[in-house]
Order: sequence, then structure tokens, then C-alpha cells
Amino acid sequence: MCKSPLISQSIKQKIDDAKLITLVTHIRPDGDAVGSVIGFAETLRGNGKEVHIAFEETLPVRFRFLKEKEEKKQSAQKGIILTVDCADQGRLPKAFAEQHIDINIDHHATNTNFGELNYVNPKAAATAEIITDLLMEWEMPISPTAANALLMGIITDTIGFRTPNTTPHTLNTAAALIEKGASLTDMYQRSLSDMTWEASLLWGFALNKLQKEGKIIYTVITCEDRKKSGFTGRDDADLTNFLSSIQEAEISILFNQQNENLVKVSWRSRSNVNVANLASQFGGGGHPAAAGAEIKLSLQETQQKVLAVTKSYLLQYENQE
Repeated sequence: MCKSPLISQSIKQKIDDAKLITLVTHIRPDGDAVGSVIGFAETLRGNGKEVHIAFEETLPVRFRFLKEKEEKKQSAQKGIILTVDCADQGRLPKAFAEQHIDINIDHHATNTNFGELNYVNPKAAATAEIITDLLMEWEMPISPTAANALLMGIITDTIGFRTPNTTPHTLNTAAALIEKGASLTDMYQRSLSDMTWEASLLWGFALNKLQKEGKIIYTVITCEDRKKSGFTGRDDADLTNFLSSIQEAEISILFNQQNENLVKVSWRSRSNVNVANLASQFGGGGHPAAAGAEIKLSLQETQQKVLAVTKSYLLQYENQE
């Protein structure tokens, strides 16, 4: 863990000295990534900084209400690159995968400390929680717009304050954001409850293929499913978190086909089984209760390999109990 007042102040000094700050997060951003970037950017701009946001692709539908219009312009200023909610530089957009990263802020235990300055706190429930702490420590005013974005990041990564890493501090941080103008009701509804017609159809196709093998349940989203449903994103429309609510599943897996030779795999655990260890075997990572990996194989090959490894891992875990 790289977290100390000294690092915090070093980050603040680097931000103060920068003429331009580029905020970046991981590819296929989730709610914590989106909320952290937009909440941080809004606050830094409010403090007079020039900030550019670099999302590689279109945001998932449920988070687009936060995205402001970005001007596509080049800056003559020499700036710094600040990443949030990304555990590995290889998961950044291609344009940043080999660049010098000045500041890395994250809450993943698997973070590789790829930045010049690294502020990593695995005990935090969300990166948005860390950013809120830093902004309050630096006494930077947080606007209602920024507060909404940061609260959304916390809500989505804790699945509505339901994950095991939700702490009293997490709840206090959320309360502080509400005091600054964030709407708990609105952010919860928009980020966790609302669903488009196309996303509903996508869920239907995937749930129709739901399988259960012992204490493992899994299903698949294919490229054809997205085409038939009219769902334009490459994310899973939050189906992963729904699967984790099935009582009989100790581990749930979602195979989300991206193309013929690339599958995004998401694991969720309802027990003490650490699925981050599973994801790491396929070059991925995450948290003990929620992890993922991108596997460059066909859908059939990916399913076979992942299911075999997951079954073996679960059996080993049960034998150790």
C-alpha cells in the first residue's frame, strides 16, 4: 500500500505546478472509473486548472448522463498524466500504455505502482472514496456536480453499499458528498436501477443461456446477442452484478464476447473465495469479491479454460476449509 500524508502532499504539489492535467482511466470504464475522472476533473477546473479527460471509447449508457461535452483541441501546455482506478498501465488506452505516468491513484490491491507518484489504498471501497478524501484534505471546494460524480463512483463499486469492503468511513464519505449537494436517490437510480429497453433485451438473451454447475453459475453475452438486442455498448449492462445476487452461486461468471478472438470474463464471489486470484491466472485482476480479465481466445476456448480453472480453484478452496 502506497498511502501517506507525504505522498498526498507531493501529489498536490505536482498538480499545483502543472499547466495541464490529463486524466485517464482504464479501458471499458466502470462507474467508479467514470465518476472518479469526472468528479476530479470538475473540482480541478473549479480551482483554475486546465484539465483534459481521455476516455478511449464511448461510455456505458448508464453513465453518460455525467459526461460533459469535451472540446477536441490540442494544448500547447506541457502537462502531467494522472491515472485513476487503473491497477496496471497495460489496461490504459493505447495512447497512454507506454507513456510516463506522473500520478497513479487507485484502490486495487493488484496495482503495480506504475506511476512516478503512487497513492494506492486497497482498504478503500472505491477510488472515488480516495479522491474525495484527497480533495477534502487539500481543502478544494467540491461542487454539487463533482459530488454527484464521486458519489456515483462509490455507489457503483459497492453495488449500493453492499460489498464487504464497505466501511463506516465509506458511508461517512458518501454522507459528506451528500452534504455538498450530491443526490443519493438520483445517483442510485441512474447508476444501479435504470435500464434501457435494449439492455433489458440483452439480459434476456444472456439469462436464457444461464448454466449452473455445482456452486458455479455462468452465462454468455455474444456479439450476436448485442446485435439482436440493439445494445450498442461493449459492456455487460450490469448483468454481472445481477448474477452475483443468485443465492446458490458461490462464484458467478459472465463471458462477454468482444469479437471472435477476445472475451471479457467477469467473476463475482458471494463467499470468501478470492476471485482476484482466478483473474490473475488469465492476466487480469481486481478485488477478492469482484475481478475480471480479457482473454484472447474464441468464446468456446475461453469458456472451457476458465470453467476448468475455476472448478479446480473452488475445489481446492473447499478442501482447505
